[in-house]
Amino acid sequence: MSVTRRALLGAAVAGAGAVGFARRSGFTPSATGSAGPDTLTFALWGTETETAVFHSLARAYEQRNRGIRVEIKSEPYQQMYTNMDALLAGGRAPDLFRCDYANLGMYSASGQLLDLSPYFSEDERSAFLPALWKAVCHEGRPYAVPHQTDTTAVLYRKDMFERAGITEVPTRLEDAWDWAEFGDVCARLRSKLHGVYPFTYGWQQAGAFRWLSWLWQAGGSLLTPDLKAPALESAAGLKALRFTQDFFRRGWVPPNSSVKTASFPDSLFTAGTTAMAFAGDFLLPNMVAGLDEDLFGVTYQPRDRRAATDLGGNAVVATHSTEKPELAADFLKFLVSEENMRRFCEQCVVLPTRKELLQSRLDYAVRPDLMPAFADQATTLTPAMTAEIAVPFFGRVNAALQDELEAAFVNGKPAEAVLRQIADATRAALAAQ
Repeated sequence: MSVTRRALLGAAVAGAGAVGFARRSGFTPSATGSAGPDTLTFALWGTETETAVFHSLARAYEQRNRGIRVEIKSEPYQQMYTNMDALLAGGRAPDLFRCDYANLGMYSASGQLLDLSPYFSEDERSAFLPALWKAVCHEGRPYAVPHQTDTTAVLYRKDMFERAGITEVPTRLEDAWDWAEFGDVCARLRSKLHGVYPFTYGWQQAGAFRWLSWLWQAGGSLLTPDLKAPALESAAGLKALRFTQDFFRRGWVPPNSSVKTASFPDSLFTAGTTAMAFAGDFLLPNMVAGLDEDLFGVTYQPRDRRAATDLGGNAVVATHSTEKPELAADFLKFLVSEENMRRFCEQCVVLPTRKELLQSRLDYAVRPDLMPAFADQATTLTPAMTAEIAVPFFGRVNAALQDELEAAFVNGKPAEAVLRQIADATRAALAAQ
């Protein structure tokens, strides 16, 4: 997620919908023996809007629980995990912190997080999408709550499609283009629009793992079902990599495209450099700020043997060292209550993780007309897909993906060699656990 961008929405006012810990358990500040109010420390990064909503929710929790304080520590994403590792190692970790799903497995497996099993009943767990609950579990135990998710769909320029003579765009998930149809669309755009490239992708930098959508669409997988060996070197892996290499060979993406570039999909799309953008819903505020809303619409990611998408978004965790585990767990429940999750997602233009919210229409602050397509796309994410992202060693695999996809796309490294290198990096990461 491009959290270094300046959010263009106003500060949100979020309310509270959960009954506080103090009211349910009789907890009072004096029970802790501390001189002042009991304090939960919460470390996070976020856009201006996200940070504003978190602050508003913290104040609402405090109002529900007199004498309790939630202290938010906000810092840039680029520093978040380096600082968190140092704090955990030094015994100075906050009570809670925000964590993306790709980094979560490392913390869960290392014993750094609070096991939330005693605090969430089976009914409470079943309120979440199975794929997202799977993403916060390690060896069957939850070590986080899935706070929100984002996923990739395809934004397209209506004016450019019209100029290219493309009059039909899939409006239902089941009608999404197959790979051949998507290729035909790209070829038509390339031939009809001078100086415009068919699309830009969203696999940049730490988001390299989003490329796995193509692997999954081809029917492949990163790991074996038991998650104990690489499975990338397969017919499906070759098909996915060769097809995506063609994006560069055929000039379907800008020639300066790079997995390691600082140019994200929103900037190329709003500048008119591309006719389509594979973009997460969280980028919609940036799109609206740079482009007339009437000029662009949304459709679904292409499909091959099956439909698939990527696992974006973030969870919230409590650290194992917290001296207030019950209070920390209660605040997590407060954040993911139906009302509070609804308001966070509406203001920040991201997707909820609760089933009833994903199935209902939310009043999003930006382009609410487009968000149902993103919600539909999110349903193609399966527990098996999220399990591959949630493994403890995924950070190392993602680093290998960045290096090897760059070599494949920019330098033309043969697909077989690229897959072998990623598989070797995966085996090394497994051995190092």
